[in-house]
Amino acid sequence: MDLGINNRFAIVCASTKGLGFAVAKSLLAEGAKVVLCSSKRFNLDNASKILNAEGYKGRYFPFLADLSTSDGVVSLFKFSLSQSSTIDILVNNCGGPDPGDVDSISESQLDDAINKNLKNTFNLTKLILPIMQANKWGRIVNITSSSAKQPIDGLVLSNITRSAVTAFSKSVSNQYAKYNIMVNNVLPGRIITDRIIELATKRAEDTNSNKEEILKIMTEDLPIKRLGNPQEFASIVTFLCSEMSSYITGNSIHVDGGLIKSLF
Repeated sequence: MDLGINNRFAIVCASTKGLGFAVAKSLLAEGAKVVLCSSKRFNLDNASKILNAEGYKGRYFPFLADLSTSDGVVSLFKFSLSQSSTIDILVNNCGGPDPGDVDSISESQLDDAINKNLKNTFNLTKLILPIMQANKWGRIVNITSSSAKQPIDGLVLSNITRSAVTAFSKSVSNQYAKYNIMVNNVLPGRIITDRIIELATKRAEDTNSNKEEILKIMTEDLPIKRLGNPQEFASIVTFLCSEMSSYITGNSIHVDGGLIKSLF
Protein backbone atom coordinates (compact mmCIF):
# COMPACT_ATOMS: atom_id res chain seq x y z
CA MET A 1 0.00 0.00 0.00
CA ASP A 2 1.33 3.42 -0.98
CA LEU A 3 0.74 5.71 1.98
CA GLY A 4 1.34 8.82 -0.10
CA ILE A 5 4.02 10.37 2.12
CA ASN A 6 7.09 9.95 -0.07
CA ASN A 7 9.04 13.24 0.21
CA ARG A 8 6.66 14.64 2.80
CA PHE A 9 8.53 16.66 5.44
CA ALA A 10 8.04 15.54 9.04
CA ILE A 11 9.12 16.61 12.50
CA VAL A 12 9.22 13.81 15.07
CA CYS A 13 9.92 15.03 18.59
CA ALA A 14 12.02 12.99 21.02
CA SER A 15 12.90 10.70 18.14
CA THR A 16 16.26 9.11 18.94
CA LYS A 17 15.00 6.36 21.26
CA GLY A 18 11.92 4.31 22.03
CA LEU A 19 8.60 5.07 20.39
CA GLY A 20 9.77 8.27 18.73
CA PHE A 21 12.72 6.53 17.09
CA ALA A 22 10.47 3.71 15.87
CA VAL A 23 8.11 6.27 14.32
CA ALA A 24 10.99 8.13 12.67
CA LYS A 25 12.29 4.89 11.14
CA SER A 26 8.84 3.94 9.91
CA LEU A 27 8.37 7.33 8.22
CA LEU A 28 11.84 7.14 6.67
CA ALA A 29 11.00 3.71 5.29
CA GLU A 30 8.06 5.31 3.47
CA GLY A 31 10.34 7.93 1.92
CA ALA A 32 9.51 10.85 4.19
CA LYS A 33 12.06 13.48 5.16
CA VAL A 34 12.33 13.50 8.94
CA VAL A 35 13.75 15.94 11.47
CA LEU A 36 15.27 13.80 14.21
CA CYS A 37 15.23 15.62 17.53
CA SER A 38 16.76 15.06 20.97
CA SER A 39 18.04 17.12 23.89
CA LYS A 40 21.14 14.89 24.16
CA ARG A 41 23.96 14.88 21.62
CA PHE A 42 24.89 11.28 22.44
CA ASN A 43 21.41 10.07 21.56
CA LEU A 44 21.43 11.96 18.26
CA ASP A 45 24.82 10.53 17.31
CA ASN A 46 23.78 7.00 18.26
CA ALA A 47 20.50 7.21 16.34
CA SER A 48 22.34 8.55 13.29
CA LYS A 49 24.74 5.61 13.36
CA ILE A 50 21.84 3.16 13.47
CA LEU A 51 19.98 4.85 10.62
CA ASN A 52 23.10 5.02 8.47
CA ALA A 53 23.81 1.33 9.06
CA GLU A 54 20.27 0.18 8.33
CA GLY A 55 19.64 2.39 5.32
CA TYR A 56 16.30 4.07 4.57
CA LYS A 57 14.47 5.46 1.58
CA GLY A 58 13.93 8.85 3.19
CA ARG A 59 16.40 11.44 4.44
CA TYR A 60 16.82 12.55 8.05
CA PHE A 61 17.98 15.80 9.64
CA PRO A 62 19.34 15.54 13.21
CA PHE A 63 18.81 18.52 15.51
CA LEU A 64 19.70 19.16 19.15
CA ALA A 65 16.97 20.94 21.10
CA ASP A 66 15.45 20.93 24.58
CA LEU A 67 11.74 21.06 23.91
CA SER A 68 10.89 21.67 27.55
CA THR A 69 11.87 25.31 26.89
CA SER A 70 10.25 27.88 24.60
CA ASP A 71 13.63 28.62 23.02
CA GLY A 72 14.08 24.94 22.20
CA VAL A 73 10.69 24.76 20.48
CA VAL A 74 11.39 27.88 18.42
CA SER A 75 14.86 26.68 17.44
CA LEU A 76 13.44 23.35 16.23
CA PHE A 77 10.81 25.18 14.20
CA LYS A 78 13.36 27.52 12.61
CA PHE A 79 15.72 24.66 11.83
CA SER A 80 12.93 22.72 10.14
CA LEU A 81 12.03 25.72 7.97
CA SER A 82 15.70 26.05 7.00
CA GLN A 83 15.48 22.52 5.56
CA SER A 84 12.05 22.73 3.94
CA SER A 85 9.55 25.39 2.91
CA THR A 86 6.72 23.15 4.07
CA ILE A 87 6.08 21.10 7.19
CA ASP A 88 3.61 18.37 6.37
CA ILE A 89 3.74 16.11 9.41
CA LEU A 90 4.21 16.79 13.11
CA VAL A 91 4.55 13.99 15.65
CA ASN A 92 4.49 15.44 19.15
CA ASN A 93 6.26 13.14 21.58
CA CYS A 94 8.09 13.42 24.88
CA GLY A 95 9.30 11.24 27.71
CA GLY A 96 6.92 10.59 30.57
CA PRO A 97 6.97 12.88 33.63
CA ASP A 98 8.16 11.85 37.07
CA PRO A 99 6.15 9.03 38.66
CA GLY A 100 4.41 9.63 41.99
CA ASP A 101 1.12 10.29 43.76
CA VAL A 102 -0.35 13.69 44.59
CA ASP A 103 1.14 13.62 48.09
CA SER A 104 4.68 13.04 46.83
CA ILE A 105 4.79 15.38 43.81
CA SER A 106 6.25 18.86 44.28
CA GLU A 107 5.15 22.03 42.54
CA SER A 108 8.43 22.15 40.63
CA GLN A 109 7.78 18.62 39.32
CA LEU A 110 4.31 19.72 38.23
CA ASP A 111 5.76 22.73 36.41
CA ASP A 112 8.37 20.52 34.73
CA ALA A 113 5.71 18.04 33.60
CA ILE A 114 3.57 20.80 32.13
CA ASN A 115 6.57 22.23 30.25
CA LYS A 116 7.68 18.84 28.88
CA ASN A 117 4.33 17.20 28.26
CA LEU A 118 1.91 20.01 27.42
CA LYS A 119 3.39 23.43 26.65
CA ASN A 120 5.80 22.13 24.03
CA THR A 121 2.96 20.37 22.19
CA PHE A 122 0.82 23.52 22.34
CA ASN A 123 3.60 25.86 21.21
CA LEU A 124 5.03 23.73 18.40
CA THR A 125 1.59 22.91 17.03
CA LYS A 126 0.64 26.59 17.08
CA LEU A 127 3.78 27.50 15.10
CA ILE A 128 3.21 24.84 12.45
CA LEU A 129 -0.55 25.09 11.91
CA PRO A 130 -0.38 28.22 9.67
CA ILE A 131 2.01 26.42 7.31
CA MET A 132 -0.26 23.40 7.05
CA GLN A 133 -3.28 25.65 6.65
CA ALA A 134 -1.66 27.50 3.74
CA ASN A 135 -0.83 24.18 2.06
CA LYS A 136 -4.26 22.71 2.84
CA TRP A 137 -2.60 19.49 4.01
CA GLY A 138 -1.26 18.39 7.33
CA ARG A 139 -1.05 15.51 9.76
CA ILE A 140 -0.49 15.98 13.49
CA VAL A 141 -0.18 12.97 15.75
CA ASN A 142 0.30 13.30 19.49
CA ILE A 143 1.88 10.35 21.27
CA THR A 144 0.31 10.37 24.71
CA SER A 145 -0.42 7.41 26.98
CA SER A 146 -3.16 5.03 28.02
CA SER A 147 -3.24 7.18 31.18
CA ALA A 148 -5.11 9.82 29.16
CA LYS A 149 -8.07 7.43 28.97
CA GLN A 150 -7.61 5.30 32.07
CA PRO A 151 -5.57 7.02 34.82
CA ILE A 152 -2.71 4.93 36.19
CA ASP A 153 -2.04 4.73 39.92
CA GLY A 154 1.24 6.38 40.86
CA LEU A 155 1.46 8.43 37.65
CA VAL A 156 -0.58 11.49 38.57
CA LEU A 157 1.50 13.86 36.41
CA SER A 158 1.08 11.65 33.36
CA ASN A 159 -2.65 11.39 34.02
CA ILE A 160 -2.93 15.19 34.15
CA THR A 161 -0.76 16.22 31.22
CA ARG A 162 -1.70 13.44 28.78
CA SER A 163 -5.39 14.21 29.31
CA ALA A 164 -4.73 17.89 28.69
CA VAL A 165 -3.01 17.11 25.37
CA THR A 166 -6.05 15.05 24.37
CA ALA A 167 -8.36 18.00 25.05
CA PHE A 168 -6.08 20.34 23.13
CA SER A 169 -5.94 17.92 20.21
CA LYS A 170 -9.71 17.70 20.01
CA SER A 171 -10.01 21.48 19.94
CA VAL A 172 -7.46 21.79 17.14
CA SER A 173 -8.97 18.94 15.12
CA ASN A 174 -12.39 20.59 15.17
CA GLN A 175 -11.00 23.95 14.06
CA TYR A 176 -8.64 22.78 11.30
CA ALA A 177 -10.29 19.75 9.69
CA LYS A 178 -11.71 21.95 6.90
CA TYR A 179 -8.12 22.65 5.81
CA ASN A 180 -7.37 18.94 5.37
CA ILE A 181 -5.36 18.90 8.60
CA MET A 182 -5.98 15.69 10.51
CA VAL A 183 -5.14 15.68 14.23
CA ASN A 184 -5.13 12.49 16.28
CA ASN A 185 -3.67 10.97 19.42
CA VAL A 186 -2.13 7.54 19.78
CA LEU A 187 -2.18 6.03 23.26
CA PRO A 188 0.54 3.45 23.91
CA GLY A 189 0.02 0.93 26.65
CA ARG A 190 2.73 -1.38 27.90
CA ILE A 191 5.30 -1.32 25.16
CA ILE A 192 8.93 -2.24 25.81
CA THR A 193 10.77 1.08 26.00
CA ASP A 194 13.16 2.71 28.47
CA ARG A 195 10.11 4.19 30.21
CA ILE A 196 8.54 0.79 30.87
CA ILE A 197 11.89 -0.55 32.08
CA GLU A 198 12.22 2.46 34.39
CA LEU A 199 8.76 1.94 35.88
CA ALA A 200 9.33 -1.80 36.28
CA THR A 201 12.66 -1.18 37.99
CA LYS A 202 11.14 1.31 40.43
CA ARG A 203 8.25 -1.02 41.23
CA ALA A 204 10.69 -3.87 41.79
CA GLU A 205 12.63 -1.73 44.27
CA ASP A 206 9.43 -0.70 46.08
CA THR A 207 8.20 -4.31 46.39
CA ASN A 208 11.56 -6.00 47.03
CA SER A 209 11.28 -8.10 43.85
CA ASN A 210 13.14 -8.10 40.55
CA LYS A 211 12.51 -6.31 37.29
CA GLU A 212 11.81 -9.49 35.30
CA GLU A 213 9.03 -10.47 37.73
CA ILE A 214 7.42 -7.05 37.38
CA LEU A 215 7.60 -7.15 33.59
CA LYS A 216 5.88 -10.54 33.65
CA ILE A 217 3.20 -9.25 36.01
CA MET A 218 2.59 -6.37 33.59
CA THR A 219 1.36 -8.84 30.99
CA GLU A 220 -1.13 -10.71 33.18
CA ASP A 221 -4.10 -8.33 32.77
CA LEU A 222 -3.52 -7.88 29.04
CA PRO A 223 -5.78 -9.95 26.78
CA ILE A 224 -2.85 -10.34 24.39
CA LYS A 225 -0.66 -11.67 27.26
CA ARG A 226 2.55 -9.92 26.18
CA LEU A 227 4.15 -6.52 26.07
CA GLY A 228 4.17 -4.67 22.77
CA ASN A 229 7.15 -3.63 20.71
CA PRO A 230 7.82 -0.14 19.30
CA GLN A 231 7.46 -1.25 15.66
CA GLU A 232 3.86 -2.35 16.28
CA PHE A 233 3.14 1.10 17.63
CA ALA A 234 4.96 3.00 14.88
CA SER A 235 2.92 1.46 12.08
CA ILE A 236 -0.29 3.02 13.43
CA VAL A 237 1.32 6.44 13.80
CA THR A 238 2.70 6.27 10.26
CA PHE A 239 -0.73 5.42 8.85
CA LEU A 240 -2.24 8.43 10.66
CA CYS A 241 0.51 10.60 9.12
CA SER A 242 -0.40 9.43 5.64
CA GLU A 243 -2.70 10.37 2.79
CA MET A 244 -4.72 7.25 3.61
CA SER A 245 -5.94 8.74 6.91
CA SER A 246 -7.78 11.61 5.21
CA TYR A 247 -11.10 10.96 7.01
CA ILE A 248 -9.74 10.27 10.50
CA THR A 249 -9.43 13.21 12.89
CA GLY A 250 -10.09 14.05 16.53
CA ASN A 251 -9.55 10.47 17.61
CA SER A 252 -7.53 8.79 20.36
CA ILE A 253 -6.43 5.35 19.28
CA HIS A 254 -5.23 2.77 21.78
CA VAL A 255 -2.23 0.60 20.95
CA ASP A 256 -2.22 -1.38 24.16
CA GLY A 257 -2.93 -5.07 23.61
CA GLY A 258 -6.43 -4.61 25.05
CA LEU A 259 -5.35 -2.90 28.28
CA ILE A 260 -8.16 -0.32 28.25
CA LYS A 261 -11.43 -2.14 28.79
CA SER A 262 -13.94 0.64 28.02
CA LEU A 263 -16.15 0.51 24.94
CA PHE A 264 -14.89 3.82 23.57
